[in-house]
Amino acid sequence: MNILVLGGTSFFGSAIVRRLLDRGDQVTVFSRGAVRPEWWDRADHVTGDRFDAASLEQIRGRTFDAAIDNIAYTGRDVSILLDVLSAGRYILTSSSAVYSTVAGYPPYREDDVDLSFRPPKDEADSPRWSYTVGKLTAEQAVVERCHLPWTIIRPPIVLGPHDPTLRGWYYFQRLLDGGPILVPCCGERSFRIVYSEDLAAGYLLALDAPVAAGRTYNIAQQEIVRLSDFLTAAAAGLGADVELVEVTRNELKNAGVVGPYDRMSNFIPNVSSAVTELGYRSSPFDEWVAATARWYRDDYDGPDAPGYEHRDVELRIAASR
Repeated sequence: MNILVLGGTSFFGSAIVRRLLDRGDQVTVFSRGAVRPEWWDRADHVTGDRFDAASLEQIRGRTFDAAIDNIAYTGRDVSILLDVLSAGRYILTSSSAVYSTVAGYPPYREDDVDLSFRPPKDEADSPRWSYTVGKLTAEQAVVERCHLPWTIIRPPIVLGPHDPTLRGWYYFQRLLDGGPILVPCCGERSFRIVYSEDLAAGYLLALDAPVAAGRTYNIAQQEIVRLSDFLTAAAAGLGADVELVEVTRNELKNAGVVGPYDRMSNFIPNVSSAVTELGYRSSPFDEWVAATARWYRDDYDGPDAPGYEHRDVELRIAASR
């Protein structure tokens, strides 16, 4: 197929492009061209600003079998692309952050979300809501305005090599220094995240499945795990010991050392639709977490993990227990 990918040069977007190229698809990547993955010379390119309507005019008149849009954050982002896009399919990357609007209990099904939900006016522009509301409006624009067969993918937190958020590195670096890790609730709160390679594979499954037209899917790991399970798997991959010290969320917040997974409390998107309709299967959790941890140990050469400058504060808190 001839596929347009917007947001395809980093992390799981790059993994999607690599998988498409490896199976023989022709891929055009729309990007600023600042990041050039190893597959760069195998793909076609359009250099531009995804969020600028005039820049997107470059693809008007071109026809694609499908478009995968990884960097639409608002309804406007979707609309300005749809105005110029000619394609057989449109796949939008949304986020499981939209489940923060749901009043019910997990596991969260795709149709649990009311796309018309908006927070109170005095909270709408707060950091808590801005990203979530943006993704709601993006999904709403697809459902209400898209003239093409569409599919929406809702990933939870994504983990794997080259993750620009460094969420996993937060824990891996602390495991590598041999000190204890502060966790709320003994690390017992459960969640689902997703391996970047599994997520990329999910896009190809949705792309190839006629049943996916007009559907929304959660793509996440099939196992439900706890933070303690995650840390145990990572420690095993690193050959490290793991010592967990229970603290309250307020203590973490006051110390400025809240972990990126500390906020997830029984966050479980339902993946049954992806499993039954697309044939999706996730990699074994312990294996991919261990492999990811080893990549950060052996290949990562970036800055310290978020908050690592306060590691001495964490160690003092742990020693006081």
